[in-house]
Amino acid sequence: MMLAAATHGPSALWYATRGTGAVALVLLTASVVLGISEVRAWQPLGSPRFAVASLHRSLSLLAVALLAVHIVTTLLDPFPRIAVAAAVIPFTTSYRPLWVGLGAIAADLLLALVVTSLVRRHLGYRTWRGVHWFAYACWPIALLHGLGTGSDARTTWMQALTVGCVAAVLAALAGRLAAPRVSARARMLVATTAVVAVLVASLWANQGPLAKGWARRAGTPSSVLNAFAPHRVLAPGPPTTAPARAASIPSSPFSARVAGVVKTGTSAGGTAVVDLNLHLDHGHDRLLHIRLGGQPIDDGGVQLTRSAVRLGSLSDPSRFAGRVAALDGGRIRSLVGDTAGRALRLDVGLALHGHDVSGLVRVTPVKGGP
Repeated sequence: MMLAAATHGPSALWYATRGTGAVALVLLTASVVLGISEVRAWQPLGSPRFAVASLHRSLSLLAVALLAVHIVTTLLDPFPRIAVAAAVIPFTTSYRPLWVGLGAIAADLLLALVVTSLVRRHLGYRTWRGVHWFAYACWPIALLHGLGTGSDARTTWMQALTVGCVAAVLAALAGRLAAPRVSARARMLVATTAVVAVLVASLWANQGPLAKGWARRAGTPSSVLNAFAPHRVLAPGPPTTAPARAASIPSSPFSARVAGVVKTGTSAGGTAVVDLNLHLDHGHDRLLHIRLGGQPIDDGGVQLTRSAVRLGSLSDPSRFAGRVAALDGGRIRSLVGDTAGRALRLDVGLALHGHDVSGLVRVTPVKGGP
């Protein structure tokens, strides 16, 4: 298996979670808009009223189906790991507990609406109608969940989608308030509440999900943040007096077998990240760590935007540090150096076996430094 197969970035489950979440929000928005329109007997192009009601019901059921897929893919995705209980019990996860908890609340409300609709004949219209009002609370909660938890809040398409959903609901609400039977007092109260809510939400979004550092402030565990934080790379400095450990620096090229594990995930900004933690058999304590980060490309690889390479030992894992110079399938080339001005050229060939990785590294000292 080629290395590019693992460096495609986020897994298919991660893409499915993002996609189904966005589509579910659109469907839920359409359902809310039709619900408001149905109340005021809206009949587009002279269509019968039952057609609007049927479309409303179909969109609601489709939203529930997409929500189910969204939850399942979230639970199956190993990064970050969300417990099954967190999908139905709010605020029980360590990963962004408030925002994931809001998603659980929205899911519970939507599930309650579906169940009560299926047994509507046994509940009676008044009881069913009372429960159905929670649909209007479900929508803003789901909206906040998507902004607070999702990794796409700062992308143009997600912002456009969010603004479109809000505009659609506001337009439907304006049409509902324009009905003659709505009192002027109620019209003013609802309109003022809607305007204030939009302003507060906009200010919060600019200071929260759209601002830098949101991942940490949202409650992302330190273990997750640290796992995908960029390493500090030391640039080789001017030649100095060699320290006592200089004797361990190879004076001639050598090859060694490497083996270790590979970890994949995404950064808070949605960048694909791959970590390769390897041991060399040329010296029991020799370590090689390679980090790749970038954007996924169509052929299953990564267009690198950042990288870090460290070669060292258990006592000094960052003895040599540098960046990837070239990535071609399972072959990685890099140049690393130490603070004494010494440089090594690494040519690594790897093969993946699930979460395990093995291969061969060729280490060539560069005379005269990098």
